[in-house]
Formats: sequence, structure tokens, C-alpha cells
Amino acid sequence: MAKVQQHRVTSPQVRAGRRRTTARTREHDRKRPSWLNWIPALVGLVAVAGVLVVRQALPALGGEGGESGPRPIATLTVPDIHSLLVDPTNPDHVLFGSHAGIQESRDGGFIWQAGTLQNADAMSMAASSNDPATIFVAGHDVFLVSRDGGQTWQPVAHDLPGTDLHAFAQDSNDPRRLYALVVGVGIMTSADGGATWGPLSTQPPGVSGHGALATDGATLYAVTAAGLVRGTDGGTTWERTPAQPNGMVLSLAIPAATPRTLYAGTESGVAKSTDDGASWVELGPIDVPVLALAVAPSDPNRVLMVDNSGAVYRSDDGGASWMAPQ
Repeated sequence: MAKVQQHRVTSPQVRAGRRRTTARTREHDRKRPSWLNWIPALVGLVAVAGVLVVRQALPALGGEGGESGPRPIATLTVPDIHSLLVDPTNPDHVLFGSHAGIQESRDGGFIWQAGTLQNADAMSMAASSNDPATIFVAGHDVFLVSRDGGQTWQPVAHDLPGTDLHAFAQDSNDPRRLYALVVGVGIMTSADGGATWGPLSTQPPGVSGHGALATDGATLYAVTAAGLVRGTDGGTTWERTPAQPNGMVLSLAIPAATPRTLYAGTESGVAKSTDDGASWVELGPIDVPVLALAVAPSDPNRVLMVDNSGAVYRSDDGGASWMAPQ
């Protein structure tokens, strides 16, 4: 295989003041994916009365012209931003999934290169600390697995009723327990690593063809038309989380080693809950849709996210601050 030329990618300078706000608003409108409008009522259902959200002050990270606030450490130029995955054994090894396949970083998100999987829609990726060499990729007519840490890929032999998979999750405690959102069917689960599947005994309220899934083993979280919901007893009983993040939830991540903690990427940044969704703190970056989100299994304080423009952000302290470009 020919060696892929690495390249360093950095974000453009962002001007302060009114011009910065106007530019970001125009960029937001221009690059907002059309699928964000899949359920017009969803924003109203998520941002309802009773939401408990605290906005956390962001530390200044410096920059020219008095610039403050978080800045991306890299910018990815790809069609349709979908997913992030951090290697369970190496927090500096990060995979990014798009309609075009996978890109990877070996330095924690600063430098990116083409991965081993190309021309395949990587809407979701999953791996477990209990089986770190196995990586699943799911998407539009895509259901693949790697047994060697992402070096090679094979189709998963399965009995799913379809392979238009818009969300996917793996139990961090039991790597053979998988969940998939199948378009036109609902959420299905497998207890044998993906060979055989069956529908959840009870589907969450408002489930449709778009959403996000995450699980900590005991609880399955899903984004539906009803907002952010959680299911216990293997998805038998469902309820909305006591509080909802501010805005439509676009991505979810759960630190494998930190119980009760949940990150939600929304239309206006990223929010964090440390009490199973009873309350939320907004972390930033502010007012940008976070389409892909991941937490390092071996370091629950390392959080990475990608916004709708392809900008990559990284925190090494659980979202309290965000790294500056190198």
C-alpha cells in the first residue's frame, strides 16, 4: 500500500467583534446539513419548559486581535460529517467517519490522513475496551467490521431486515451486545456480536429514521422526536431524561469509565451531564452544531468533537477548557 502523505491542517483566523458573529452565522446557515430539518418539531420538543441548563464560562485561549474562546485544532474537508471514535487503547489514535470513508489521526487530532476504509459511508463507529481490536462501522447500506484495529475490513454476516443504519452503539461492558437504528424498522439489538438481531421489546417514543444512540451498559440513550430519552432493562422501559440539553441533540458520547456522565452535541455546541441527564452544563464551542463527538475510553477527560464546518476541537479536562492549535 502506498504511503499516504500526512499534512497538517489548521483553522483559519476568526476575526473578533461583529464581523466574527456575522461570518459565523452565515457559515452556520451555509453549511447546515439539510438532514437537520428531518423533524421540524424536534427543537420545540427538546427545548421545553423545565430544562435545567447552566452555561459554563469558557477560558480565554489567546490569539491575534484579542481573540478568546475555543479554537479548532484542525479542520477537515469532507462531505457530510458523521462520526468520531477514539482507540480504546490509545487516546492519540482517532478515527473520523464521513460519507467518503474514514480519516485517522495519530497525534490526538492535529494531523489527519486517509484511513484504510474509503468510499464507504461511516455514519457510526463503535469499539469496546474489552475487545479493542474489533471496530464496527455502520451507515447507508454499510455494516462492516475490522478485527485488527482498522487495518482491514469485512462485511458483517447478519440477519438485519435492512442495512440503512443511521445510528449504532456497542455495550462498553459486553462488546457482543450491539444496538442499531434501522431506517423504517426501529432500534434492534444483537447479543452475539451482530450475527442475529431482534427488535427491542419496547421502542422508545418518537423513534424514526434519524437519531443517535449511546449506552453505558446499564442504560441505552436515544435521540428521537421526543427528545433525549433513556431506556433501562435492555430497552424495556423508556423515559425522557429529567432535563434536556438546550437545542436539538445531534450526537452523543458516554465515557466508559465514568458512570452517570453523558455528553450531548447539539445545534449550539456541546453539553455535559454528570447525573444521568438530571442537569446539563453547556461547554462550548458556542453556537455551532456539533455533529460528531467522542470520549477516549482510556482517558475520560479527553473529549473530541467536530462541528458542521469540519472544525475539530479537543479538551483534555472534560470540557472545562479547549486546546489551542499547535
